Amino acid sequence: MASIFLQSFSFLLVVLIAYLFKKAGILRSTDGTILQKIVLNITLPATIIMGFNAVQVDVLLFIMIGLGLLCNIVLIFVGGLFWRQKSLPERSMMMFSQGGFNIGNFTIPFVQGLFPAAIPFIGSFDMGNALMLFGGSPMIVDNVLGQEREESSYLKRVLRLFHSPAFTTYSIMLLLALIGITVPTSVTSVVQLFASGNAFLSMFMIGLYLEIEIDKRSLKKIANVLSIRYALVIPIAIGFYYLLPLPELVRLSLVLVLLAPVGTVSTINMIIYGNERSTSSFLSSISMIVSLVLMTIALTLLA
Repeated sequence: MASIFLQSFSFLLVVLIAYLFKKAGILRSTDGTILQKIVLNITLPATIIMGFNAVQVDVLLFIMIGLGLLCNIVLIFVGGLFWRQKSLPERSMMMFSQGGFNIGNFTIPFVQGLFPAAIPFIGSFDMGNALMLFGGSPMIVDNVLGQEREESSYLKRVLRLFHSPAFTTYSIMLLLALIGITVPTSVTSVVQLFASGNAFLSMFMIGLYLEIEIDKRSLKKIANVLSIRYALVIPIAIGFYYLLPLPELVRLSLVLVLLAPVGTVSTINMIIYGNERSTSSFLSSISMIVSLVLMTIALTLLA
């Protein structure tokens, strides 16, 4: 329990220091873009390699991929039942905020120091999650809202996933595991050096992007959106943990991914669909803080 609280406190401290550096003018929000490139292209893929290396592939990984898809689909459709009388941008915000989980930049850094054995399961869920974020979710939102956006086909959207180093690394490591190839120690000893910086850089990046200034009207809207999100995912997480006939580590992984913050791509989609950047960014920031608290509580009670 002490290690869990220490991990959470450390993450909050890094986020706070980065935020204070931004407020003091030492760093700027735009500096977070540099860190994001380092995380997405170097440290996160290295963490995925370390987590997936030598993993035994079984049906559990494919179950997690399927659950990543299913949870997104269900939550987006349920989100579409709310705010039906509001404007199209507001309805799109509700739908995108319900489906989509920030796993690569948040859940994996949080877990890698506590339960590294959970990374293959969390990463497999994220593969299904990514398929929805980059293609499936906008298609569902367009269908529910009755819009016809001039976008590329779903297949082209999915193929663009391979522009993401994280998704490509997931796919390669899963393929290597399927054919029984293990990355040699001489390579992983170097990869580990990069992976060790992932948690710190991810949290520092979040601190630079953190926005906590918003008008009262938008604050009320965000409180409504996030209340619905967590009112949906918490019962699902509890049900998965206590009802699914899966190993405990897999069930714990499901709890953690479901409590993850709103996905970064979901936030971008909200802006694309007409929502204000400040409101969408604030929603993402607050969800990170709420999720960190909830994940800490969940690990304290279950781990």
